[in-house]
Amino acid sequence: MSKSNCLSCLKPKASLACEVCQQPVCKDCVEFLDAATFSFLKTVPPELAHTYYCGPCYTAKVAAPLETYLSTLENARSVYVFFKTQRKAVPLIRKSKEVVRVDQCDDRDELVLRLAFFAAEKGYNAIVDTDLVATKVRNHAHHTSTWRGTAVPAQVDGVKVDRMSEK
Repeated sequence: MSKSNCLSCLKPKASLACEVCQQPVCKDCVEFLDAATFSFLKTVPPELAHTYYCGPCYTAKVAAPLETYLSTLENARSVYVFFKTQRKAVPLIRKSKEVVRVDQCDDRDELVLRLAFFAAEKGYNAIVDTDLVATKVRNHAHHTSTWRGTAVPAQVDGVKVDRMSEK
């Protein structure tokens, strides 16, 4: 068997290689993972930082963390957000002592989602005392904004929050 045969389908002339085990893989059998897939994690583990995987390496190293990451991201989309400027009382159950922080983000909504992701990752269902700050970036005639923010993860009574929002 030639060294350039695909690991999965055994076709000759496999043009790619698994970046974990270095086995040749054809473009039909390769498992592709975009570089931005795990972008919300603070630090991406080295085995998840690759682009091309063979089937066995993908199943062993990527499938379970990807499923966990996507479920946490889905939970982050349903996290309650309470800003520092809010006047209503928040029905807190418990509040984290740690403040989550994002130092640079291009979009305000993405910044809020990143803060919510960090809270959901720790098992909380809300972020309180959320403070977002925009900084103007000027590049000659082109102006953009970068965002940074902080929040405190918290567990709130969802039923009371929903009742408060109905009023």
